[in-house]
Amino acid sequence: MFGFRRSRVRPSDTADPAVVQGEVVSGGRRGGPGELDGRKVVTRFVGVVARVPKYVRLGWLLMNDPTVSGRGKAALGGGLAYAISPIDPVPGFIPVIGQLDDLAILVLAVRTALKSCPSEVADRRLDEVGLSWAILERDIVTIRATTIWLARKGGALASRAGKALLGMAARRLKAALPSGAAGVVEP
Repeated sequence: MFGFRRSRVRPSDTADPAVVQGEVVSGGRRGGPGELDGRKVVTRFVGVVARVPKYVRLGWLLMNDPTVSGRGKAALGGGLAYAISPIDPVPGFIPVIGQLDDLAILVLAVRTALKSCPSEVADRRLDEVGLSWAILERDIVTIRATTIWLARKGGALASRAGKALLGMAARRLKAALPSGAAGVVEP
């Protein structure tokens, strides 16, 4: 992803993505496979948010570890700067979505730093904070699924709101026009 080459294979790298994604994807009432189940997505997302202190602690440990490469430390520093910066492509005052991009950057920066250090060090640091490669990868999938789910639901909600506003405007316009001029438009 993003042109980085992996230097080694982790246990989570060989995990079946369908199994990981199966936790947030279901064949619910509306459709077949691939339909996102909103309750599962939100439940998983709450779990990711609850692990933020662990990710922050892990980032701190990695930043102070001499075996983490400069690229890994730069990713952590950039991720932290992005998360605390008041200037974002998605402003923080927008509920959920405003924090979702910061969370995604933080988790991806931690993963980049972990992959830039020796595997023994990465495994030890993950154990220290109570995380694992599987949890990290599942959290990334959950963030992706939450983003997709919010985009779909937000688009549907915006469409319904737009139709309602257009209907209301049409009714007001019709009421404002004289009764005989409803079908005639003057140049």
